[in-house]
Amino acid sequence: MKKSLIADGALLSVAICWGLNFVVEKNVLSTITPFMYLAFRFFLSAFILAIIFYKRLKNIKKEDVRAGLVVGLFMLLGFLTQTIGLVYTTPSKSGFITGSNVVMVPFFAYFLTKKFPSPVQILGATVTFCGLGIISVSESLSIAYGDILTILCAISFALQITLTEYYVKKADPINMAIVQVALAGIVTMAMAAIVEPIQLDLGLWNWAAILYGAAFCTAGAFAVQNIAQKYTSSTHAAVILCTESAFAGIFSFLFWHETVTLKALCGFIMILAGVLITELSPSALHQTSTSTSQT
Repeated sequence: MKKSLIADGALLSVAICWGLNFVVEKNVLSTITPFMYLAFRFFLSAFILAIIFYKRLKNIKKEDVRAGLVVGLFMLLGFLTQTIGLVYTTPSKSGFITGSNVVMVPFFAYFLTKKFPSPVQILGATVTFCGLGIISVSESLSIAYGDILTILCAISFALQITLTEYYVKKADPINMAIVQVALAGIVTMAMAAIVEPIQLDLGLWNWAAILYGAAFCTAGAFAVQNIAQKYTSSTHAAVILCTESAFAGIFSFLFWHETVTLKALCGFIMILAGVLITELSPSALHQTSTSTSQT
């Protein structure tokens, strides 16, 4: 019980770090390009993960690389659209829209498992998409550019999660993750070099923000998740981590001084409710019991 509580607390700290990072990124992106930020963040993350898991990395196989590249492509698209979208939207909206990826997974998984989403999962998706409509669609029935990019981000992350579940049965998940992060670093560095000359003098605050994103929100979060999920259930982990969007809203209000309207608040509550409905559905609980019994 004590280890389970510690694990849940560790996962909650990950959700808090992720939520805070939406505000940190928003401030950083006012002074450097999204490509530059992501390039340094992922290069540092790949370096940290390679050091932590160097013994696993020494035994990397072709299947690990292949899986990492395929899954990494969607992870890269997710972070690109999320980070660029964050330039044009608020941290809280970015957090909640990104969090909606959870309800999309069962629908994408259908193409691999041929298991159609359960009625509860369909309900969760319906509630979530209604919430997305409330916060994203304006009175003129238009959707802001930043929100469109962030919705694409949620789709990309949903595809990443779906493909990860498929490939993790064939490849080492640690090596897959290192390849994913390294791919993101290489591609974004190339894009940064095309957009503008590489600059190392980014200022103390920007470097601190990049290090925070790399150490706490990428490499550290990944390590904590893997260790914590040995002592807690997948459902616990999923529900705790989905509070990331709520923390994004709280930190955006506290540090970015974002004004949350009643309309936006209703949308946020509906998205979070839809995610919780999906995560606590009988199908999700069944997957949890299955994965736990195989551990």
